[in-house]
Amino acid sequence: MGSVVHGNGGHAFVSASCPGALNGPAPEGRRLIGSYAEARRFLADPRNSRARLVQVPFGPASAMSVTEMDPPQHTYVRGLLGSAFSARAITRRAPTLLRRADALTERMRRSGVSCDVMAEFCVPFAYGTHCDVLGVPDEVRGELYRWSCARSAAPNARGPQLYRAETGLYRAVSNLFFSSRRLGGLLGELAAAHQGGGLSGQELTGLAASLFFDGHILASNQLANALLCLFVHPAHLDRLLSDPALLDATVEETLRYSPSITMGMTRVTPAGSRAAVAFGTANRDPHVFTEPDRFVPLRTGPRHLSFGWGPHHCLGAELVRAELRAALTVLFDRLPGLRPAAADDAVVWSASATVRGPQRLPVTWDRRVGARRLNRWCT
Repeated sequence: MGSVVHGNGGHAFVSASCPGALNGPAPEGRRLIGSYAEARRFLADPRNSRARLVQVPFGPASAMSVTEMDPPQHTYVRGLLGSAFSARAITRRAPTLLRRADALTERMRRSGVSCDVMAEFCVPFAYGTHCDVLGVPDEVRGELYRWSCARSAAPNARGPQLYRAETGLYRAVSNLFFSSRRLGGLLGELAAAHQGGGLSGQELTGLAASLFFDGHILASNQLANALLCLFVHPAHLDRLLSDPALLDATVEETLRYSPSITMGMTRVTPAGSRAAVAFGTANRDPHVFTEPDRFVPLRTGPRHLSFGWGPHHCLGAELVRAELRAALTVLFDRLPGLRPAAADDAVVWSASATVRGPQRLPVTWDRRVGARRLNRWCT
């Protein structure tokens, strides 16, 4: 099947009615787990190892990626990162998220009545927010973004390319730490841990560089997937616009129904075999979810597995939820009549072994100024 699946059609993509749209390419050398119950057991079982899987990392940052660790190293390193992504910390960031979303949306509005929302909003919003949490100075964000995408957004890249990209990312982060800048955010906290003897210089740089691997890429695609879910389900969009209290439930259902992650958390089992979770398939397990292939924001029952389960549960889960709330609030508030600008089959999407989303998402809106009736969503 290749390393990336491509297709056309927004409805076919979010509904996963075409091959590969949900899980990406067929996995090689590993068993894919699609059962919700088995996926939870697999993710929670401490005998399944990530560290045994990565014998030779791609580059100098992979060895310090928290997703590649087992306890006790994983427990220690996750403790260094956790406070920046806690629910309390993310709640404090809500006004900043709204301001960033408002600035990007205002730029879209002033440029006309149409754009590619993926390029003009989803990507800069997710990456800018990521950098805000990390405390990345504005003047180096562009360079780090280029290295980050070279390392993690090129699904056809092979070992030598990935190594060069990761080395470039590592070097850029090293230069940042050893410049005269005083860093804030999570990078500042990690630098303090290094100064206190909690991390070596190589561990500090490797860990910081690994934070640019794919978090913002998954987040930007999740924003676009959420928009597509609402575009292809206009009746629910109308209900949401009339009743902002539906926002949280809508966010969770977009995460279940059309996650940006395909499969992941490949681990070595005690028997020595390799297995990975197909998150989208587990999220549609008919033994767990009633009418799993329908978009039903008010559904009840177990939560989706789009952020994983167990000790490797996604560190950025609360941040992504907050980004989705802020983005949907501001986009539909500031751009009245926001809708696709092209026919459904003009939406081009891709799904790799890690991430799925539209490559472009052309939208249009009405020229009139919005009534700003949705601000209750994030008050």
